[in-house]
Amino acid sequence: MKPVQLRLLLATAFFILFDLVLTFTNQDELRFFSKPFIIPCLAGVYLSFTAAVKNVWWKDSIISGLAFSWLGDVFLKLDGLFIPGLISFLIAHIFYIIFFVKTRSGNTSFFKLRPVMLIAVLAYLIELMHLLWPHLGGMKIPVLAYGITISVMLSAALWQYQKLDNKTALFFIIGATFFVASDSILAINKFRNQFNNAGIFIMTTYVIAQVFIVMGAIRYWTVKNEELKMKNEE
Repeated sequence: MKPVQLRLLLATAFFILFDLVLTFTNQDELRFFSKPFIIPCLAGVYLSFTAAVKNVWWKDSIISGLAFSWLGDVFLKLDGLFIPGLISFLIAHIFYIIFFVKTRSGNTSFFKLRPVMLIAVLAYLIELMHLLWPHLGGMKIPVLAYGITISVMLSAALWQYQKLDNKTALFFIIGATFFVASDSILAINKFRNQFNNAGIFIMTTYVIAQVFIVMGAIRYWTVKNEELKMKNEE
């Protein structure tokens, strides 16, 4: 591991832990010094580990997803900017979907052979909307659109199972699942009923989601690079 990679990993861990402590102790006003730094550090980790195999970084869907996630983080910290925050995260999910769709492998996805199993994701979306719908008011259509988007993102991540190597696929599936969990907790807390320590649950699941998606993407490019080297040596 290069020194710059180690420093970026330590910085990411520091800001995550710092933000979780501030969230747990209800010092929300101080989180402007923690939360906005998590995603940029995580993006730095991703770039530092994929620099050798990803030359055109500004066209990378993971970086785009992280960029819009960062915007979402900032907007949701400011009063009256929930809708811009929602839109930012919706766009972030679309970029993650693009990344999942574009992954390449000679293997066939488990869910391509058994697509009916993805009905579990649809069932979850229906149940979530059932819980939220009476409480959404004028937010019904935006929340429904967001719910559909995160469900597609989760389905696209699940599609990686047996398409990619097991470890990479597992990273993506864990990340997507925790993202859906984080967004669901946030929505229930905001629109249905607030509950104690919601913030710590939302933030913990959110950072786990982003970390695992980035870990999966790093491993995906690393494996692809190794496969390319082996092919060139043949």
